[in-house]
Amino acid sequence: MCKEGTVTTTLGALPKAALSKGNVNVTWEELAQHNTSEDLWVAIRGKVYDLTSYQQRHPGGKHFLQLGAGRDVTHLFEAYHPLSVLDSNILDKFEIGTLKTQEYHTYPPMSPFHRTLKKRVYDYLNSRKVDAQYTVWGVQLFRVALLVGAVFGFYALSALAPVVLPEPLATCTPLHLLFATLAGAARALVGLHTMHDSSHGACGNKPGLWTICGVLSNDFANGSSYYGWLHQHILGHHQYCNSIGVDPDVRPFPFRLGGHQEWRWYHRYQFIWGPLVYSLLSVLHRIEDFTFISEQKWDTIRMAPFTHEHKVYFWSGKAFFFFWQLVLPGLLGVPFWHMLMVHAVAEAVGSWYLAISFQANHVAEETEFQPIDSAGHCKQDWAEMQARTTQDYGHGSLLTFYLTGGLNYQVVHHLLPGVSQLHYKDIQPIVKQTCEEFGVKYNHMPSFAAAVSSHLRHLYQMGLPPKAKAN
Repeated sequence: MCKEGTVTTTLGALPKAALSKGNVNVTWEELAQHNTSEDLWVAIRGKVYDLTSYQQRHPGGKHFLQLGAGRDVTHLFEAYHPLSVLDSNILDKFEIGTLKTQEYHTYPPMSPFHRTLKKRVYDYLNSRKVDAQYTVWGVQLFRVALLVGAVFGFYALSALAPVVLPEPLATCTPLHLLFATLAGAARALVGLHTMHDSSHGACGNKPGLWTICGVLSNDFANGSSYYGWLHQHILGHHQYCNSIGVDPDVRPFPFRLGGHQEWRWYHRYQFIWGPLVYSLLSVLHRIEDFTFISEQKWDTIRMAPFTHEHKVYFWSGKAFFFFWQLVLPGLLGVPFWHMLMVHAVAEAVGSWYLAISFQANHVAEETEFQPIDSAGHCKQDWAEMQARTTQDYGHGSLLTFYLTGGLNYQVVHHLLPGVSQLHYKDIQPIVKQTCEEFGVKYNHMPSFAAAVSSHLRHLYQMGLPPKAKAN
């Protein structure tokens, strides 16, 4: 319900003429009701816009607008668009009112730091006549084919080895385990490269291709929901990085990640058992996929409408993954114990690879958790908090760059999520220089090993009983 003067009415019943006057005053709960393709409202910096008629014209495609429907998308809008869009009046004709309450905490207006960084990076890319999303299709398609081919190829060589390889290779278990390890690494790499860039709209400039690559890389190659990932990663993690209670990536249980959390006895050795738990990431994610569609939320992030298209991707991906991983080997005569062995190894390796890469970026000695006051505000600029809650490592190492999908430039990625990872090495000096000029903390470790060590030391420190830590 909302009030217009002394008249209280249902939002959906308001005539278009009334909406166009910009006099609708809504709560976030009321905004959330307008979350379909037929009725698509968003809020940006306290203003509410009806973008229902704009979906087909949106350069970033209709799917991203529909993902943000019924939400405050301030930080997504400002993070993914250049200043030429942010400073334009493109949204004015869609404005219908104001947002009077907030679902999550808010940040101050864009800082001079954030605006200067955006201008410098986009000016640099324009001067080189390259697109921020890296629309060199030969490179993009080759990357997809190589990584997806590696996922299926290495798994076939491990799971089907007893029936497709000649003797003595068909009975060489160490070789099969090696192929399973490579299959797990390939599954992590296709997630870090193709799926991750696609979810940010940074894999070329064709929205349809983003969806195809994302679904192929996650639903079909990894058995996890791409739609769920968009909620967890884009709506949750990137908007509210390292914000306890909002960012799904830093849910406390079973870990103690910060001093604000209550200490439990099992935290004492979390630096030892933590990395072992990371090997279960893929299994836990698939379980959460079903929790996601049953509870219609990913942790605290509300689920956007589960359309027929998303249902097809979800269920066909689950069926295909289950078939090629666990059914096909048996149909071809592979012993059950062998199939189970190589599947478990690939799962553990891929899960650990992904988890430790992400944790080294955000949960370490130098990274911070967002300070939110009692009124639900973060007093620091959104971009500054992105820098303070993330960590780079291994600059200059091509091997580290390719093995992490460019996410060793995590500060760069969080500040400019709509820019392809293939540009990170080139724009990193601009980001670092701008941070230094504005006094913004820039976290960097010399290598992947140093970043992982920092993560483990952080787990150790947070696992100490409060009194022991104080001494």
